Amino acid sequence: MLPDVFRKKIPLILVGVGMVFVAALGGCSQQHLARTDYVKGAIAESQGKMTQALKELNAAIKLNSGMVLAYEARGDIFRKKGDYHRAASNYKTATRLNPLSFHSWYWLGVSYQQLRRFALAIQSYQHALTIHPKSARASMNIAVSYAQNGNPFLGLIYAQRAMMNGADSFDALANLGVIYAQCAREDPKFRALAIKNFRSSLELQPRQPAIYLNLAQMYIAGNRYGEAARVLRTGQKICPTPLLSERLGYCYYRTRQYAKAIDSYKLALKQNPVYVPALNGLGAAYEASAIDGAAHGRTLRVKAIQQWHKSLSIDPNQPLIRGLVRRFAVPVPAASN
Repeated sequence: MLPDVFRKKIPLILVGVGMVFVAALGGCSQQHLARTDYVKGAIAESQGKMTQALKELNAAIKLNSGMVLAYEARGDIFRKKGDYHRAASNYKTATRLNPLSFHSWYWLGVSYQQLRRFALAIQSYQHALTIHPKSARASMNIAVSYAQNGNPFLGLIYAQRAMMNGADSFDALANLGVIYAQCAREDPKFRALAIKNFRSSLELQPRQPAIYLNLAQMYIAGNRYGEAARVLRTGQKICPTPLLSERLGYCYYRTRQYAKAIDSYKLALKQNPVYVPALNGLGAAYEASAIDGAAHGRTLRVKAIQQWHKSLSIDPNQPLIRGLVRRFAVPVPAASN
């Protein structure tokens, strides 16, 4: 038989254990509910039900403010919706809760990059690379961020590392080409490397007007207008755009093929009637043709002034075009539609 002192203490101990046990049960129940809400949110997100997904994820975070996966999932939804401010906020919270999450650091970098906060993007990608040093996508993104932040040579180091780690996709080749192109502004020897990478990227995905434009710009930078024109004509056949037509007009203009330049600028304006560079180029081609002694020179000069006036009506802040209008001014009849 137990002494009275033990008989008195045993119920107290049991009550204490019971209270702890109930508290633990309550905590487990709340954690379980939070996980359930997270799973519901993840399923809704996979089904494209973003509003419902956010509702479930918000509920999960309310129950468990330390649930990293819920913050990451919410950041993913905001990022896919194009709300990079709120995406960055969620990823940043996730990185604070789990500094070893590659997912959080990487997509935080992407969000900052989309917000053009390149220094913060670089820091985020650097954290991601400390977790997965051989991540080709993180290396390429930090390379582009450095280039966008005005340091393409430092970006080039990371871009080359990305290629060494297997980044041979269209995006990787195209981005490496852009970085080489930026380096070429200070050192022309990089121009050939930019051309090589742009060509390689087009072999993978030929319907990329921006790459035809970038490739042509490399040739133009080296005064290789004939080669630039061939690239632009190819691009026009595959994926015509006003930019390609305008640049082709410029190549013809630089090689004094004014009739072809006029046709290309007109095509650009047919594709986009308010494209200011094409209006300016068309005016310049008309004026150059008149100066070159073409028939009906006065009529061509009048047409040039008309195009420049149209351009100024769209964008009045063009001192150079205003200067050309004053310089070559002639009585201009009312423009016809």
